[in-house]
Amino acid sequence: MCLLYDDYLVYILTTTKAAANSPEEFNPEKAAEAVKEVAKKIKDTSKAVRDTVSTFTASGAITEMAEASRDAAVAARDTTRNITDTTREMQKSGVIAETAKAMDETIGEASKAADEAIKMPKQVEKSAPETTKAAKKGAKAIAKTSKKVQNQARKAVKKESTKAKKYAHRKMKQAKSASKRWGSR
Repeated sequence: MCLLYDDYLVYILTTTKAAANSPEEFNPEKAAEAVKEVAKKIKDTSKAVRDTVSTFTASGAITEMAEASRDAAVAARDTTRNITDTTREMQKSGVIAETAKAMDETIGEASKAADEAIKMPKQVEKSAPETTKAAKKGAKAIAKTSKKVQNQARKAVKKESTKAKKYAHRKMKQAKSASKRWGSR
């Protein structure tokens, strides 16, 4: 309502100023007429506002908005209470503490399993020393052969001839088959 009043005040001032700037002198009758016109507009606007409020009230829109706001607030409150209750129940039942403890124990057992797995090769070496020696000897032979073949293949590839490429391919196959033979023993 204040905004409307300010608008009407600007209208009065503008009207009286325009009258004062005209060639004729300021006319009090014109100013009074402008004030009457503003008063009529204020009455009309007030009636329109009153009618709008009455329509809103009669339609139930304001009541519905208030009820919807209340329902939203109650739902938020109830949800918060449910979350609080659930959290308290979880704390009382010890579910979180048991879960953390189980995770801690799992990590400990996994660490023990890893330690045992590390001991296995040592046990094989102690239990089957001949097999271990044969496996080590085969692995060294494979490594030695692989290095020789690799060097030969590099030299052949450098020549970039078809024959050299075939030779390198054949040597790689030999190294692979030697690797398979020693791995199956």
